[in-house]
Amino acid sequence: MFNNREYKFDSSVFLLYNEIGVVYRNLCVTLQSGYCFHWLHVKTDYRVSYEVIKMDKPNVLFIFSDQQHKYALGKTDPVYRTPSLDHLCEDGVCFSHAYSSNPVCGPYRGCLMTGLMTCRNGVDHNNDPLPEGNPLLAEEYNAAGYETGFVGKWHLGGKGAGPIPENLRGGFTHFIGYQCYNGFDPAPPYNNDVTFYDESDRPWHIPIHRTQATTEFGIQMLNRFSESGKPFFLMVGYQAPHYPEQPLKEFELLYKESDFDSPEPQPEPYTPTFNPRSPSNREECPDYRRYGGRMAKYKQLYAAMVSQIDAGVGRLIETLKRLNLYDNTVIIYTSDHGDMQGSRGLTNKCLPYEKSAGVPLIVHMPGGISGRTLSVPVDTTDLFATLSNIIGNQYCGDGQSLLSLLKGDTGSFDGKNAVSMYTIGQSPWAMLVQNGYKLIVSYPSLKSVELYDVSADPEERCNLVDDKNEQARISQMLDTITERIIK
Repeated sequence: MFNNREYKFDSSVFLLYNEIGVVYRNLCVTLQSGYCFHWLHVKTDYRVSYEVIKMDKPNVLFIFSDQQHKYALGKTDPVYRTPSLDHLCEDGVCFSHAYSSNPVCGPYRGCLMTGLMTCRNGVDHNNDPLPEGNPLLAEEYNAAGYETGFVGKWHLGGKGAGPIPENLRGGFTHFIGYQCYNGFDPAPPYNNDVTFYDESDRPWHIPIHRTQATTEFGIQMLNRFSESGKPFFLMVGYQAPHYPEQPLKEFELLYKESDFDSPEPQPEPYTPTFNPRSPSNREECPDYRRYGGRMAKYKQLYAAMVSQIDAGVGRLIETLKRLNLYDNTVIIYTSDHGDMQGSRGLTNKCLPYEKSAGVPLIVHMPGGISGRTLSVPVDTTDLFATLSNIIGNQYCGDGQSLLSLLKGDTGSFDGKNAVSMYTIGQSPWAMLVQNGYKLIVSYPSLKSVELYDVSADPEERCNLVDDKNEQARISQMLDTITERIIK
């Protein structure tokens, strides 16, 4: 799909026809091959019309961010400026109790691509590859006659920012991405290397913000898919708002008057990175100088990163509408895990608590219900099951398909549960959410450790595990989580 990696940077205002005949006016990064990477708010004059292609099977656009906690959404917390995602909520369904099946980057992706919990898919660590011999999402869609594509952060089967060999791509036939690179802004003082690799493993060095580049490659792939006459399954994986927090200035300014202070003492928000490697003396790191020791500043920049993703989501949706594909495309937006941000005095992820394991989840289903917020607990394996059922496959892995729920059948989901687990480190755990309660157990012993009424106590301050009145509930939940993990 991507055949040329040379580019030139032109800061002048000019007209350029790209590969689909669209004229762009404004500041652009242009590639020699004719691809156009343009900034937000460009004015366009469309010279090409597309006929609506009626398909028996819907297209699927799956968008996921990295380290976006469940509350980082304007629909949930008005401090966040996310107009595109808020509109998608109104045009679809927002899930208030969605959970990552494993709240860390690579293992989450293992659960998503296989539909299996970590204890059965073998992706326990960030750099583990997908298992062989298991049905994978992209392979199912290939077999169903779909074009399949992936854009962005992959983080399966390798370290660093390098290319992803074909045997590690999980079956995706069109690919433009990278393993992992914790840096966004190519401008000083960060000087990050924004490089994506195509399906021929050739590098594309793009001198714009990583979030913007991800959006542009996503739009470009949608344009190409629209010409194929086949349905498509496209995944777009944003690296943001994962640390380090490096939003573009225009998004940071959205929050210049916002108050992110907390009355409680806050932990250090700065986390050094391995790729690129942070200076050993953190005082030399521009990220530490920007928000080190200041959780409120970290949260402000984090919110700006979320808004920058939201702008990208808006442009992806605008592209679907321009191509007359929106009404026949299932759109799913979620995140791989959250960010504790000082809750319970903790930072980052890998934990069973709401800000770590809880993630946003929005689903736009053509012909389905819309404008609803559902409290049904769901986890990552349910997304695999749903995506599988969309193309008529009955295999659900460890999850439960949400297809009938999205079409309005809420009654059959009474009592549904969600499971998450983290299988490595000094304190591995598993967690079950059901009927408004969360049970946390040690793993693999499955001994009860914590119980919370997350409906009444969303900040999980009151541990009920020793409450005599809750022992029957704990026993029942233990049976359920044991069945789901041991089955």
